[in-house]
Order: sequence, then structure tokens, then C-alpha cells
Amino acid sequence: MIVEIGLTGDEAAYELRQLEKWLRDDDELKGAAISGRNAPAESGDMGPVLEALQVLLEPQGVLTALAASVGTWAGVRRRSVRIRVRSGEKEVEIDASRLRDPDDIASRILRELEGKPEA
Repeated sequence: MIVEIGLTGDEAAYELRQLEKWLRDDDELKGAAISGRNAPAESGDMGPVLEALQVLLEPQGVLTALAASVGTWAGVRRRSVRIRVRSGEKEVEIDASRLRDPDDIASRILRELEGKPEA
């Protein structure tokens, strides 16, 4: 399963690099392949700008660990960020400033990407 994570908000590219480091340091995601995707270069850019993270999850059950890790990361952010998580045709966008509880963020990601109804 391939999951793409993007951010919008204050210093999104910087925050995305922080999220990438956070995910790489998570022991439960050691088997996941994490790579950055740069935005197309625009006039005046001094170098590539990170646009999204792509995470290859094998086995699929690691989605729970990814959602938990993203939820925890978002819960400790001081800056206002919106998180966009997509897998295939399914996508969820979360305003992390409105959902501060890491469990709420994780369960929303799982619910939307796995297509499960609310409990």
C-alpha cells in the first residue's frame, strides 16, 4: 500500500521534513520505505521544495502504526498545519489545530483510508 502525506500551512516544507524525520525514527515503521516528492521547480526557486512524503507500507497492517505516528506528531506541533493523507482514490484532510488529540487524528486517518464507518 502506498500512502502519500502532504501538509499545508505555516512553513509546510519545513514541517514535512520534520514529519519525515519523525516517521523514520519510529520503530514500528522501520520496514516502511519513505521518500520525498518535490514540487515542480518554479522561477526563482533556489532548489527543490518538498511537496509530499510517499510511504510504502508492507505489510498493509502497518497503516495503523503510520496513522498513530502521524497523529502523535500532529498533536505536538505548535504551528498550524493541515494534513492531507491519500492512498489510491481515498483521501482525508485534517486540520491539526482543530483535532489536537493524537488518537482522534489517527482514527480519522484509518477510518477514511480503510473505508470503515464511525464507531
